[in-house]
Amino acid sequence: MLTVLILFVIFLVLYLACRRPATLPPGVWGLPVVGKLPTTSVDLCTQVDQLRNKYGDIIMWRMGCQINVFLCDYNIIKKVFARPEFSYRPDYFTYSIWGEGQMLGIIFGNGEAWKNSRRFALRQLRDLGMGKTRLEEAIQYEATCLVHNFRQHTGKAQPLPMSVGVAVLNIIWKMVADTRYEMDDPKGHKFIRLVQDVCQSLQGPIFIFNLFPVLLHLAPPFIKKKLGYYTLKKITSEIIEFVSEFIEDHKATLNPSQPRDLIDHLLLEHNNNNTQHIPISYDEEMNMRVVVSDLFFAGAETTTAMVHWSLCYLIKYPIVQHNIQKEIDASFPKGTLPYYSERNKLPYLEATIHEIHRIVSLTPMSVAHSVTQDTQLEGYTLPKGTVVLAYTESCHRNPQLWERPHQFYPEHFLNTDGSFKSRTEGFMPFGTGRRSCAGESLAKVELFVLLVALLQNFTFTKPPGESITTEKDPNVIIINTAKPFNVIITERQ
Repeated sequence: MLTVLILFVIFLVLYLACRRPATLPPGVWGLPVVGKLPTTSVDLCTQVDQLRNKYGDIIMWRMGCQINVFLCDYNIIKKVFARPEFSYRPDYFTYSIWGEGQMLGIIFGNGEAWKNSRRFALRQLRDLGMGKTRLEEAIQYEATCLVHNFRQHTGKAQPLPMSVGVAVLNIIWKMVADTRYEMDDPKGHKFIRLVQDVCQSLQGPIFIFNLFPVLLHLAPPFIKKKLGYYTLKKITSEIIEFVSEFIEDHKATLNPSQPRDLIDHLLLEHNNNNTQHIPISYDEEMNMRVVVSDLFFAGAETTTAMVHWSLCYLIKYPIVQHNIQKEIDASFPKGTLPYYSERNKLPYLEATIHEIHRIVSLTPMSVAHSVTQDTQLEGYTLPKGTVVLAYTESCHRNPQLWERPHQFYPEHFLNTDGSFKSRTEGFMPFGTGRRSCAGESLAKVELFVLLVALLQNFTFTKPPGESITTEKDPNVIIINTAKPFNVIITERQ
């Protein structure tokens, strides 16, 4: 009798804890405790598409005991993410691992600490050149170095040189740590590989720890290993250690009257607020490391991925590549590079860049948001802690907004007279609201200048007998990177 009573109490507790509130959006609730987990045989975006067809633009999907809400409509996303109660991040393992269990930095931080870190970093980066002519000249310099490096890789089938990532890294790293690497520097290559390894690790089954955090304490080592726990810990530790070396070096060489970069400004900010000369606390030190890591990770990997995607599409659609080259040749003789303010002279390139952003949807799902209180959303009530995600790709492929939503069609961004058509409805490659990409302006200039430099000097083709695909990896959750491909680089005369 006692056993039956205990089982009944356990069942009742589970039922009450896991029953579905009537005020939630329509969607999938699943079983007690486990909810309904995504299948691994179909990519997450396709599964959300199927739910959208059934339930509409606001979908609830419970995974574990975590309630997730997917937003699939551009106007709803824009309105919701402007509200402060939607600006928090959930306390995910894959988010807090960077701060050794704390939610720190610009990407994953929360509250006033996040606001202050983001505001300070953006202000200092602007002072260091972001959005100014001198930064564009630095980008032009890296583009020129990249062209010189590509000349060493002409005439043979090969993957895109790793120097693409080094050039992008140098642009942000010069502002952050007053450092640049030569295109073939092994240390720069190592850093690029670390970021690639992080992305690969995050795409795997590691997300299970976000849904069932109790596994962090209960899972045996062999299960943790199989789910990628130790791999991710190792890679993030290596990146934080790499960044820490720069910070320690800056402490030893800091000249308060001549700050060189963002790290110097972060150290000076602590000193200015520290009249009692108390050493930097462990938490402050860790936040500094995570801020610097965030800027490196977001600034290097996303733009590098977009250069790869751009060349992938231009190889697959050679007539588009040819049209861009004609446009560049007509306005900028070989050896001269444009400033971003001159992009109106290259409307077809601008349209193509925007169309690649749209068709690729580099981050098909936004980084997760979390509501800080019981919150109203379009007539529904979301309990505190509900995870909210913007399904960006659904906006980019909405047939009501795009003439050819599933095709690569640069004319989406061209007027009938051939001029660039600036549009915002349905287009959000850098997110929206309080958590939108802090480096949007930098990323736009980087991609524009790098592509002009490469297409001005080279033609990119696929090797004979090989195919090139623009299909996405079905396991993508975080950053949608192009599948590896070979290319023949031919210097233009």
